[in-house]
Amino acid sequence: MAGLLALGPALGQGAAPRKVLLVDLDDVGVEILDATETPGLDALSLRGRTFRRFYTAPMCTATRALMNLGARGSRQEVLCTGNVSGTNTYKLPTAPFESLAQVVTDQGLRAAKVGKWHLCDDLELQHPLDHGWWPYVGVMGNPNPSGGDWFSYPENQGGALGWVAGVYMTTREAELGMRMVEQGYDLVSVSFHAIHKPFHEPPQALHSIPLPLDTDWKRAQAALQALDRELERLVQHAEALGYTVLVFSDNGLAGPLGGLKGTVWEGGVHTILWAAGPGIPAGEDAALIEAVDLYATVLELLGIPQTALRGPDSTSFVPRLLGGGGSKSHVIAERGGPAGVDPRDNPDLWRRMVREDRYKLIVNQDGLGQRLFDLWSDPFETTDLLLDPQPQPGVQLELRRLRALLGQL
Repeated sequence: MAGLLALGPALGQGAAPRKVLLVDLDDVGVEILDATETPGLDALSLRGRTFRRFYTAPMCTATRALMNLGARGSRQEVLCTGNVSGTNTYKLPTAPFESLAQVVTDQGLRAAKVGKWHLCDDLELQHPLDHGWWPYVGVMGNPNPSGGDWFSYPENQGGALGWVAGVYMTTREAELGMRMVEQGYDLVSVSFHAIHKPFHEPPQALHSIPLPLDTDWKRAQAALQALDRELERLVQHAEALGYTVLVFSDNGLAGPLGGLKGTVWEGGVHTILWAAGPGIPAGEDAALIEAVDLYATVLELLGIPQTALRGPDSTSFVPRLLGGGGSKSHVIAERGGPAGVDPRDNPDLWRRMVREDRYKLIVNQDGLGQRLFDLWSDPFETTDLLLDPQPQPGVQLELRRLRALLGQL
């Protein structure tokens, strides 16, 4: 622990590797966070570092692919720009790019995963283990498609199917995560199912939303508060044992709750990343960061070198994590068809966005071609600069630059 506390502004140079707890929250959009009391996340923001310009894919499966491979979903080797559906047989490939957990285990370290997988069919019980997660314990997909509900559900327990009854799923995932931390795994990944539908009523002791919970919005708020409380237990336990903790949401708020999940509008891909641990200064950071960058960051925190097949699209943000400078110039998000479908086969439905510090270009969202927004003056993307008959100087130059960045996909 003393070695960890002595870490300076950057890793390398003989600094001791850390242990990492990586946590993702399902469908927790900024809108519901702003509308709901979450004292655990608030406390994490105060003692840790908050990145409010964090970007994901618009859908759950695609973000999980970014995190596991550090490679963009539109790459021919990945083909994951949408969700796994009940009718396809997609499985996130294990080659040629090296899965995050596989790299960790190949280095003689240990990687454990808890919770949602959603990168293959729910019955492909060996798939998380094939990606290096030893052990994996969790409900593979969403509660209803997998069977059961939030209090009784089938669980993949290290490649064998078991059944859990009478335990609230969020509580189960937090306690399993705490168990992995206690056992000293070098990388612990916990993927909570909450607040994803089916919307439900959590145990009353875990939330303060006034009863009755008679709308989906109230049920989602209650689920978020329950998640917040159980997450706080997990995070505090990990911090006490010297772990570096990274917490993020996998995409924006779902449509039934008024959100823009599934789109490349800000409400679909702009979420929040929280970080805490030894040497991480408290405060807010304006760096542009993508979910794909988690791969390289975790490797650096664990002291593992990055190679050409380890996160080819991933850039470590460890210097920003530890209060230093340097930042990406832009971030990208994209959505095509279901997982396994090449988005180039239907380019009109290949929705993409790229943003830099100020401007954001959207292509093909809602079938309306390209649109350009100034997020400094127009954070809700209401005014398309390309419709201005007399655009401001530099707008066309910015358009060409952003289009060139998308053209590299």
